[in-house]
Amino acid sequence: MLSKSATTPHCVASFESLSDDTLSMSLLKHLPRFKAARRSQAELEVRENWSREQIAAFQLQRLNQLWGNAIAHTSFFRECARTRGLPGEFSSLSHFQAVCPILNKDLVRTRQNDFFSDVAEKGAWYRSGGSTGFPASYFRSHEAHREILRGRYRGHAKWGVDLFDKWAFLWGHAASFSPGFAGRIERVKRHLADWLRNRLRVSAYDLSSEALREYLRRIGEFRPAAIYAYSTAAFLLAKEAKAIGFHCPSLKMLVLTAEPVLPRVVKECEEAFGVPALIEYGSAETNVLAFEWPDRTLRVRDDIFFVETPQREDGRYDILITVLNSHSFPLIRYAIGDVCDGPIQRPDFGFAYLSNISGRQHDVLYDKSGGAIVAWFEDLLERNEEIRRYQIHQIETGELTVSLELTNALATADLDRIKEAMSNRIGFDVKVQVLDKLPLSRAGKHRGITSDFVTSTSIHN
Repeated sequence: MLSKSATTPHCVASFESLSDDTLSMSLLKHLPRFKAARRSQAELEVRENWSREQIAAFQLQRLNQLWGNAIAHTSFFRECARTRGLPGEFSSLSHFQAVCPILNKDLVRTRQNDFFSDVAEKGAWYRSGGSTGFPASYFRSHEAHREILRGRYRGHAKWGVDLFDKWAFLWGHAASFSPGFAGRIERVKRHLADWLRNRLRVSAYDLSSEALREYLRRIGEFRPAAIYAYSTAAFLLAKEAKAIGFHCPSLKMLVLTAEPVLPRVVKECEEAFGVPALIEYGSAETNVLAFEWPDRTLRVRDDIFFVETPQREDGRYDILITVLNSHSFPLIRYAIGDVCDGPIQRPDFGFAYLSNISGRQHDVLYDKSGGAIVAWFEDLLERNEEIRRYQIHQIETGELTVSLELTNALATADLDRIKEAMSNRIGFDVKVQVLDKLPLSRAGKHRGITSDFVTSTSIHN
């Protein structure tokens, strides 16, 4: 497991003395939750081949159970049903969509106690990493959490990765930064969980070339079946892997998550590691919501989530989520704040799938007319080999600050060309600056684009 000599930041003493693969896997396989997970896989596979009529009937049944519990046991939905005259159950999914209001994210953030059921099951609070600058907490029962994880294991199995296989994580750990005793407990829990699950964890807080090459050395020695990483961190790891000719025969897949994934990132990762680079979509509120299947579609677990994608004024689509097993902390028609490039697709057979996830509502630039600019900057910045990472921030009045972290120095003329091209495209003034190292969020994520520019495309309750 984690080497005692590791110098990556924010580490505490590892459990090297206990890290025998056979011991940890033997303990894991005998835990009741993992026995149940193994037994569930055949049933989950059957559901994936249901007809659309079977899926809709199953979703409606779970939805009405969720709704009945919500209006009986949470103050928010009890008041919502009373003031809006909402029924005790819905006759169809269309009926539900027509009458049930959209739930605003800020409302859940600021009134979380009003969503906590007075008959909540045993569970835990899950805190968002605060990549938007506004961390929030969400409650999930242990059983609901385990059901979602069982669906996640099923997604991995489609690519030949067993739930007991080794994983390497290139990841952050925001909870361990909590002050005092709480932070110490989180750090110990994280290391114990990694040992039990036979996981290697390397830090996303240091993405220097030297650190990434050390991570690759440790990954090679660990021989994982899969790597789990932020997409930007995975992209930089892949570039280092190419440079040193890294090869890991045990590796079966690379999972890219927590940030928007550009096609170039997938291509670079697959070329470097020689395995599929797959997109996972989830959040603190939902854990894993969708996973990429072998047909390369991003499939929603329709047996756990009902997802809607109403169109926005900028031509993209908001993502609304109803978590069908969230009885202890209901999230119903919840506007999670993410957007995708196209509407959700519901085939005649099998689970629904999402188009490309563009990011959050504010992870997009807007030109002077208010039009969204999603991928235009790719040719200008992404394909420039001298630019290692970039961050673009658009202030409320529209002006941009473009911060660059470079692999090699760029001439003043190149910087001026970037500034002029972006200014002409967006219609606002642009400032370009070069930094030694771009900052990461508290969670370890890299936020390439943020915009405070006010448009009329935001969701309102």
